[in-house]
Amino acid sequence: MKAIGLLSGGLDSALAIKLMREQQIEMVAVHFLTPFCTCDNNTGCGSGAHTLAQQLGVPLRVEFLGQEYLEIVKNPPHGYGKNLNPCIDCRILIFKRAKEIMQTLGASFVVTGEVLGQRPMSQHKRALKIIEEESGLQRLVVRPLSAKLFEPSLPEERGWVDRESLLDISGRTRKPQLQLANVFGIENYLCAAGGCLLTESSFCGRVKDLCEHGTFDLENAKLLRLGRHFRITSYFKLIVGRDQGENERLLKYNQHNYVLFQPKETKGPLALGVGQMDEMIKGVSARIVARYCSSVNGERHVSIAVLGPGGEEVVAVDKLDDKDIEQLRI
Repeated sequence: MKAIGLLSGGLDSALAIKLMREQQIEMVAVHFLTPFCTCDNNTGCGSGAHTLAQQLGVPLRVEFLGQEYLEIVKNPPHGYGKNLNPCIDCRILIFKRAKEIMQTLGASFVVTGEVLGQRPMSQHKRALKIIEEESGLQRLVVRPLSAKLFEPSLPEERGWVDRESLLDISGRTRKPQLQLANVFGIENYLCAAGGCLLTESSFCGRVKDLCEHGTFDLENAKLLRLGRHFRITSYFKLIVGRDQGENERLLKYNQHNYVLFQPKETKGPLALGVGQMDEMIKGVSARIVARYCSSVNGERHVSIAVLGPGGEEVVAVDKLDDKDIEQLRI
């Protein structure tokens, strides 16, 4: 018997796969990537999933949810959670993809680490039923951590899975999972239950800004994690690095359709301009960058190199006041 296991990189999904492996069920782990996972610490959720898959002794397949996922974020049929998290529609998309993979690989069902009542929007019985039905996986999803709290799935009913060996965990407590992880020796999971930046109100402000200005695409979504964001005009945004690591990552985006701002004679951040720039925008952006630069002999004047399609230009500007900066911050 073969099954597809959804492996997030967190503990619950790893435990679910381990419980199936204990029943000698052949598992293929599938990890879905989005631009908004919180448990990767900018190293990539895929790396954590690979580590767990190796511990579990299962092959791993990584799938990227791209523009189709962004369309769901913009307009989720089942609505949002507390912020911009389209949890139900996100799960429907993941389950649809899982069904396709299941059929391609000749597997018979899907295994998830879902725990009844753990997530208020997507892990109660009504929502889980909707997700199964709309994804085409009705009764083909096994949830080993909470299985005894549901009606038997088809694999349990037919004896493909030993239901008596499954669990009845519910709610938001983590103690049973942590105890089970110790028993199985599962380590190095990225976070206990996974997470999504779309649940964070401060981050959602940046997403809303892109949607309002018609620029919510994969390229701009990748930049949402980086730096301090400032909306200069409706057609230009500035992203200012917060540390050396972010400066280096922003530098990689210095392509023909971006403008790079870089201090010339003092220490300070790199900044990336996205959009159409004119002289006013150039000056304001340079002054924002100057605000985060070290002063030379107490001077407020800072030289900023502006590298755009037309080459490099150096401008000397005063630091923009904090109150003016806050009005532009996203």
